[in-house]
Amino acid sequence: MFPWIMWSVVILAPFVVGGTLAVRTARRANKADRAMRVLAARPGWSPVKVGKDEGRWAGYAGHFPWLLRTLPGFAVTGPFDDHRLTVARLWEPVGRRDMRHWLVVCFDVPCDGPSLRLERGWSAAELNLRCEGLPYLPMSEDQAGTVERFYASDLPGRLVKLDGPAVSLYTAGVCFVYPMPDVRNMDLLLEELADLIPALTALARV
Repeated sequence: MFPWIMWSVVILAPFVVGGTLAVRTARRANKADRAMRVLAARPGWSPVKVGKDEGRWAGYAGHFPWLLRTLPGFAVTGPFDDHRLTVARLWEPVGRRDMRHWLVVCFDVPCDGPSLRLERGWSAAELNLRCEGLPYLPMSEDQAGTVERFYASDLPGRLVKLDGPAVSLYTAGVCFVYPMPDVRNMDLLLEELADLIPALTALARV
């Protein structure tokens, strides 16, 4: 009997792990939706329709065009400090039953300097690029200089502390994207992301 039990464990293990990850991701997506509904109930905030169709918000498209293949989830927009902010959940099917969820946070901040991208391994792969063992792949007009300045700053540690979003900064504003994180405190997350904007802007301009 024992060998059959062992074979059953080996065969079923991937399905158990996959199911556990799917449940955890779904819980995180539901938690993010609840946090966004709290935002939507505040003065000046409202739900927003997301997608590439006319009349829908797709502010992430100029930052991360590959997200256009995703489907819209819940999203809200409203004022945050001196900025206009949109928070959205996007999703896409993976295989027959699983889904992948993304959390997108876009600040409408005037950025008149050079563009900047900080790609993670998973976002770099969407561009057929690799991070070569580094937590981030900085990309800008001054590639070598940006890499050096980025890793000499405190930005890598601050970003990793915030679960390591991919980042894009250009004239349309600043956009952060995550594989669905565990949002324990949406207000705190948004504040800490907003606090990164001056350092990101300075990195792009030097």
